Amino acid sequence: MQKGRCQLCRATSDLHDSHFLPRGGYKRMRAGALNNPNPVVVAGGKLRQSSLQVRDYKFCGDCEDRFNNGGESWVLANIPEDDCGKFSIHDILNASTPQVIEPGLLLFPKSTIAGIDLGKLIYFGMSIFWRGTLRWSAVQGGSPLRVHLGRYERAVRMFLLGKAGLPHDMALTVAVWPYENVRAAAWGPCLDQGTGYRRCWFYFYGFTFLLALGRNIPPSVSKTCAYHSQVITMSTEVGKFVWQVMGNQARSLDKSAIEGMLREVAAVRAKP
Repeated sequence: MQKGRCQLCRATSDLHDSHFLPRGGYKRMRAGALNNPNPVVVAGGKLRQSSLQVRDYKFCGDCEDRFNNGGESWVLANIPEDDCGKFSIHDILNASTPQVIEPGLLLFPKSTIAGIDLGKLIYFGMSIFWRGTLRWSAVQGGSPLRVHLGRYERAVRMFLLGKAGLPHDMALTVAVWPYENVRAAAWGPCLDQGTGYRRCWFYFYGFTFLLALGRNIPPSVSKTCAYHSQVITMSTEVGKFVWQVMGNQARSLDKSAIEGMLREVAAVRAKP
């Protein structure tokens, strides 16, 4: 620990070695069957295997507990244990009746998904977006992209402290991965351009969180808001968007540093 000002509650206290994305997520990405079990990360514009994690002395013990109890512990307990592993959230939604059925879109109201704690998912999503506004120490030459929430930053911080609700001109969509095989991966918050309104998003082990801001949010987006509309979403459009972004990023980067790992993975998958 080190003494400093907590970024969330602003109190001067002993600060913990805090993680940007949950530490438990990094553990899930390790592949014990490989000689180098460390996950693939993008750092400094390059693909590499690394055990390093985005972390810094940011939060006091009370605020770490807020994050854990508010949503992080629940999310880590309900995501797949490994790549393409069983996702219990799919089982719950398959046994539930959607409120809205449209081409490529299902909306499930909170009242029909008793096994899913929507409040925990909302808190977790907003906590990651807000953490994305902070400046974190660089890891192997790369720092995570910063999310700029502007006038909404204080409102989100007050929400995380339990002192206020979320503004009405904000829509948080919690979208469950629509395909059977869930990727054991995490993609930090980034800006989505070309929507006609401000939107940022991140992906974490089967959940995609999309945050829309401002007065130009389309009604079609507002109705998917987990906070104001109290629904969880399953959308093939969101799934295709995330898959395409990840694929484009991977294709644009030099894979020479992980060629050995790719050969190992192919060999493991070829075994009966």
